[in-house]
Amino acid sequence: PTINGTLLYVEDNQANLILMKMLIENIKGLALVCATTAEQGIEKAKSIEPDVIIMDLHLPGMDGYEALSVLQQPKTKHIPVMAISADASEEDIAKGHEAGFVTYLTKPIDVYEVAEAISGVIRHA
Repeated sequence: PTINGTLLYVEDNQANLILMKMLIENIKGLALVCATTAEQGIEKAKSIEPDVIIMDLHLPGMDGYEALSVLQQPKTKHIPVMAISADASEEDIAKGHEAGFVTYLTKPIDVYEVAEAISGVIRHA
């Protein structure tokens, strides 16, 4: 597919970073920027203002929920943030939506689901 925009992926697991890089390489027009901590992700979000952020919920230091609350401040609140987590119960997903994540992706990731979610968010931004 072709998706024009920039994705910021905040993930501390190296294998997941590699998998996302391989996925994004197959999507024309989509640039990938990575961060391995929530703090790095927030700084990159402020500096590059990506079209969408995929945020792991379990990060060292600040977790994905705390990072989302920081990103809901004026400079970055326009950037849609998707959660990604191995926590896949109905309660986990509901908690993520209630917190303000636009989409809640589960691990192991489904490459088609991830591509569709990115595409849907960028098209509606």
